[in-house]
Amino acid sequence: MKNVLFVLKKVFYGTYFRGFVSSYMAAVIVGASLLKLPISVQKGVNLSWVDALFVSASGLSTTGLTPIVVKDTFTIFGQTVLAFILQFGGIGLIMMVALFWLVVRKKIGFKERNMMMTDQNQPTRQGIVRFVRNVLIVIFTVEAVAFMIMSGYLYLSGYFPFKEALFHSFFTTISLFTNAGFDIAPTADSFAMFSNDYFMQTLAMTLMFMGAVGFWPLAELKEFIFAKFRRESFQFSFFVKMLVTLHLAVWILSAIILFALERGAFLEGYGFIESVYYSLFMSLTTRNAGFSTMNVEDFTVSTHIFFIFLMFLGSSPNSAGGGIRTTTLFVVLLAMRAFAFDRNQVVTRERSVKQETVHKSFIAIFVAGGLIVVNLFLLTLLEPALPPMILAFEVVSAFGTTGLSLGATTEIAWAAKLVLVITMFIGRVGVIALVLMFRPGRKTKGYVQYPETDIIVG
Repeated sequence: MKNVLFVLKKVFYGTYFRGFVSSYMAAVIVGASLLKLPISVQKGVNLSWVDALFVSASGLSTTGLTPIVVKDTFTIFGQTVLAFILQFGGIGLIMMVALFWLVVRKKIGFKERNMMMTDQNQPTRQGIVRFVRNVLIVIFTVEAVAFMIMSGYLYLSGYFPFKEALFHSFFTTISLFTNAGFDIAPTADSFAMFSNDYFMQTLAMTLMFMGAVGFWPLAELKEFIFAKFRRESFQFSFFVKMLVTLHLAVWILSAIILFALERGAFLEGYGFIESVYYSLFMSLTTRNAGFSTMNVEDFTVSTHIFFIFLMFLGSSPNSAGGGIRTTTLFVVLLAMRAFAFDRNQVVTRERSVKQETVHKSFIAIFVAGGLIVVNLFLLTLLEPALPPMILAFEVVSAFGTTGLSLGATTEIAWAAKLVLVITMFIGRVGVIALVLMFRPGRKTKGYVQYPETDIIVG
C-alpha cells in the first residue's frame, strides 16, 4: 500500500508542475461535489455529474460555458459556491492557498514558492510572496469598491430590491473581475439587460480590463499608490508598460475592426454611441470575459471568425484570462521580424528577448493550435449534426476560457461535454505547464554533444 501511495505521489506531485496541474484537477472534482449537494440544487432539478463537473471546470477555469441555466438550477447556496469557485479560479488556486498561509503566518517554503511561481506564470520565485500579497490587496479592494458601487446603483435604479441587488452585485462583481462570464440575470441573457445602460457597461468593462490586463500591473499599481502617499517617486517597470500597452492596443484595434465588420449588418440602425459601446464591450469580452450585451449569433460569419482569433489570443499573461496570451503572439511576431531581417537577437525597445522565451512562445502556439484541431476533430465525430463552424467556436471559447457560445453547449452529449471540460482545464493551467508536466524531477545534464545536421524546412 505504501509503495502504491509513493508511486501515485510521484506521478501526480513528483515535480511542482505536476503538483500544480494535479491541484487544479482535485479542485475541479471538489467543486463538482459541492455543486452536486442537495442544498446546492433547486428542488425538482436534476443535475447530472457530467454537468456538475462541466460547471465546476468552467468556473475554475473562469470560462463561463455552461450546459445549464445557473439561476434556474442552483439555490442561493449553490450560486455562492459557484461564486467562490470563480474567485479561486480567477485569482489562482495556489494564490488563494497562499492567502491562507499568509493569514495563519505559515512559513512558505521552497516547494510552495515554486507552485506559486508556476500558478502566477512568474519567471522567478524571487519576491513571489510580496507579489502575491500586493496583488491580493488590490484585487479585494477593487472588488469591494465595485460591489458597493454596483449594489447601490442596481437598487437605486430600480433593477432589484435591496437584498437581490446585494447578491446580484456580489456574484456579478466576482464574475466580471475574474472574466468568468457566468451570470444570474433574471432572463439568463448575460449582460443584455444592461444593453442600454452605459454606466453598468462602463463599470463592467473596467472590471474586465483590470482582471485581464495582468496581475503585475495590479501589483505595481499598489506600489505606485503607496509611493504617492509617502511622496516618493515610482517608476513602472518595462514589463508592466508593455502589458498595458498591448492590452489597450489590441482592445482598441479589435473594436475598430468589429465596428467596420458590423456597421452594415448588426450595427446598422444603431446610433454612434450605441455602436461604439457594442464594439468596445464585445471586443473586450471576447478576449476572455464571455459576457455579452446581445445575442452573439446575430453577428455575421466574418465576425465569428474574428472572434475565434480574439478568443485564441486571449488576455495578458498572469491574469484572470486565458488564451495563448498577448505577449506570446507579440514575441512570435518579433521573432519572425528578426528572422526576416537576418538578426541574431529578438529585440524590442533596445532589449533582447531570451531565446528560451522565444521557444516557449512558439511551443505555446503550436500546442494550443494542435489541441484545438484534435478536439475539434473529436467533436465533429461526436456531434456530426452540428456545423463545424459552431463547434470550432465552442472549442476555441473553451480553450481561451472565454465562455461565448453559439448555442452548441446546451445541445451536445455528455462525451462532447467531457472534451470541452478537458479543453477548459488545459486552457486554465496553460499549455506550457501541461508540457512541463513531463519534465523529470531531476534535471539531467547532456554530457554528449552531437554533431549538427541540416533539414530542409518551409
